[in-house]
Order: sequence, then C-alpha cells, then structure tokens
Amino acid sequence: MAKKKSTPTFRPRASPLKYTKLPPNASQVPPNTSGKTPPRLAPILIGGGLLYVTATCVSMLVFKSKSDTANQNDPEKQQLQNQEMADGGNFDTSPVWEKIAKSYDKEIDWDEFIMGIGVMRRFLIGQAKGDVLEVSTGTGRNFDYYKPDQMDSVKYTDRNQGMLTEAESKFDKFKEQFRKTFVEFKQGNVNEQPAGRFNTVVDTFGLCSCGDPEDALISMADACKQSEDSRILLLEHGRSHYDWLNRILDSNVDKHVMKWGCWWNRDLMGLFEKEKVKEKLEIVKVHRFHLGTTCYIIAKPRLQNKEE
Repeated sequence: MAKKKSTPTFRPRASPLKYTKLPPNASQVPPNTSGKTPPRLAPILIGGGLLYVTATCVSMLVFKSKSDTANQNDPEKQQLQNQEMADGGNFDTSPVWEKIAKSYDKEIDWDEFIMGIGVMRRFLIGQAKGDVLEVSTGTGRNFDYYKPDQMDSVKYTDRNQGMLTEAESKFDKFKEQFRKTFVEFKQGNVNEQPAGRFNTVVDTFGLCSCGDPEDALISMADACKQSEDSRILLLEHGRSHYDWLNRILDSNVDKHVMKWGCWWNRDLMGLFEKEKVKEKLEIVKVHRFHLGTTCYIIAKPRLQNKEE
C-alpha cells in the first residue's frame, strides 16, 4: 500500500527580539514646562481636616445651645432668667454639679473626643511638676495625663463633694502609677488653699463655673511658691473671637447654667487684663481653639520683689 503524502505545514521562523536601549533619564518624570506649581497634597489634607474639625465644633456648640433651650418653658428653667447673669455671683451651681456628677463623664466623653480636648489635656497636664494643686478637679478627667515621676505631691480639690467622690473612686486604677507621689483629696475652694505651697496649680474648665473667676485666678497665684519656675496651667472655655457665636452663647447662657453649671460666655482672656489679676500673675503662653472659645493658657505668679 502506498504511503499517504503528508501536507506540508507552514512554520514561521522566529526572529530574534530587538531591544532599544532607553536613555539614562527616560524613567524620570518630565520637567514641568507649564510654569504652574503642582498642588501639594499635605496642606490640602491638613486644611481640610482643620475645616472639618472647626465645622464640627461650631455645629456642636449650636446644637448644645438649642438643646439647652428646648425646655425653656419648664418652670424650673425659668428660675435663672430673672437673675443677674453677668458674673454668676447670684446663682449657686452646687446642686447642678451634685445632680450630674455620676453621669458627667458619659455626657461629655464624645464631645471632648471630637473637639480634641484630650490632646490638649495631655500637653498641658504633662507639664505639672513638684508639689501640685488641682482645683475644680471634677470627676478626675486629668488623672491619665499626669507624670508622677516629676511630681512630689498632688492635692486634688473641688468644692462639690459629689464630683470629688467620683474622682476618688476613679483614682483607684491610678494608685500604682502614683505610688511614689503623695496624693490627697480634699473638698474646698481655691481661696482656702495655703499660700506659697505649690510649684504648679492646675485648673481645667473650672473658671466657667465659679462665682468669682477673678478672685479664683488671684487665689491660684497666691497658692504658688514664689519662684520663676512656678506655673499655673489652665484649660478653659469662654467667649469667641466672633460676635455671631457670642450672640448664640449669650442668648442661652441661663439654660446652659441650669443644665451644666457653666457660664460658657465669660470673657476668659479679659480676666487677665483686670488690674488685680495683672498684679498677681502674667501669661507665659496662650493658644486659642474652636473659634477662640477654648483657651490653653500657661501663666506664672509675679514675684513680690519683682520690679514692675
């Protein structure tokens, strides 16, 4: 039998690949010949973040203002409207603080987180040294930010026993951290503290709730040792840089006091311009946040023998 002829198959010859050598600078980004500077991402992100935080804080202030006003027809809420609200001297906030002591932390935790108050507390409180006095201790929201290794003693005070009781209970988990530091809790006002006893006096959000903030600042200065190194560390809130926001604070201050025991519209920075205050202390550093409503202040007592 004859063999069957196979059909020839076309097989192309593989040609060797040819590589073209690129010039040394070919992988570089071509130069910008348009004359325009490309936008930098970091400033845009930072600016956007600041804008977001500011807008959030303003929204929270407005929301709190409206929520405080919601029950303005309540007879109990009307009590304060007929009283003088300029300095807070005619209204005792003690019952308010006693009422909210147990729920206070839960009520403001989220607000402080959003507004970055914890970060401010950390930077401020970490500067406390030597013998330390904290006035208006409240529920002890600063415990976590102290550095006991640079402290000899700390005295926590508050004129409201309910708030101080909450602070003492919270301090149990910090005892090991403060084991080498003498710690004392005592109910009382700042003007009842011994003069010339402390290297550092701390007050966070206390000047807004006391009857006489001017006298409180003077008492803080008196409590400091007569030393160039003595410091008064303050984190407070009050009036804004902007009139429109101040009008919101002013219009609802009575409702806010009834709910929180706080005059949130006080001119905090204006206190340092009072002659009696200027005689006793001077500002070392100040930063203002949240459209000026939050004041981060480091001050020091004026030495008695210092020439003006």
